[in-house]
Amino acid sequence: MAAAVRDSGADVVMHQLTDLAHGDLAGNAALRRDGTRNLVDAALAAGVRRIVAQSICWTYVPGAGPAREGEPLDLGAPEPRRTTVAGVAALESAVAELPEWVVLRYGLLYGPGTWFEPGGARAAEAREGKLVASADVTSFVHVDDAAAAALAALGWPPGPVNVCDDEPAAGLDWAPAFCRAVGAPAPPVSGTPANPAARGADNGHARGDLGWTPAYPSWREGFAALAGDRDIPDTGYSRRFSDSRVGHSGGGHDESIHFRRKAR
Repeated sequence: MAAAVRDSGADVVMHQLTDLAHGDLAGNAALRRDGTRNLVDAALAAGVRRIVAQSICWTYVPGAGPAREGEPLDLGAPEPRRTTVAGVAALESAVAELPEWVVLRYGLLYGPGTWFEPGGARAAEAREGKLVASADVTSFVHVDDAAAAALAALGWPPGPVNVCDDEPAAGLDWAPAFCRAVGAPAPPVSGTPANPAARGADNGHARGDLGWTPAYPSWREGFAALAGDRDIPDTGYSRRFSDSRVGHSGGGHDESIHFRRKAR
């Protein structure tokens, strides 16, 4: 979604466009690059001062521990990751041409209308035994929390913001929980070491500096809500990646968002 809204008398562009209906990463990268370029040019021509744009939080350079907003993007990554990172870099560079800009680096979206819901693409893969539990670390954010952050960002100071939940999650933890939540059998387990690019992202700026508080502070609560129960076990595996659950989450795969609330 791209929309112009009025907030406190100032024109704002809300940029939540993605192209992931068919899982085409190259097409989505082209939309981020070319679509954002066109949107920014139109906004500049119209005298718009502020833009809030959707990005993702798993394109940072590889490293140890959750990444913070000041760290660089992984522009030298091999394909197919390079295509995604280049699209994100082009989007964020174009957006920063406006006087006031906020880039929301979302975690992996789950919940109604996403791939990670009982009727979504990832649930179908889980039921077919194609969703593999690995040591790679993924950050999640519930779609409602992502939408709430987008609305709050209308008043945030310029800059990038990691918008993800409080708990970094290795696939060895979250994949079995997700399978259970959507009624799929336990996933196959990979013995491959964790990819250093799947390092996580720190949400301390959003929480501590900007006051964003997710309704689902962990994917555990969110997956339990998908399942209709409150019994997702905590194995402790993910806590190997951080000293506390609050303030850390991590990488994943590209994902779409349905912006389900309207800015007023």
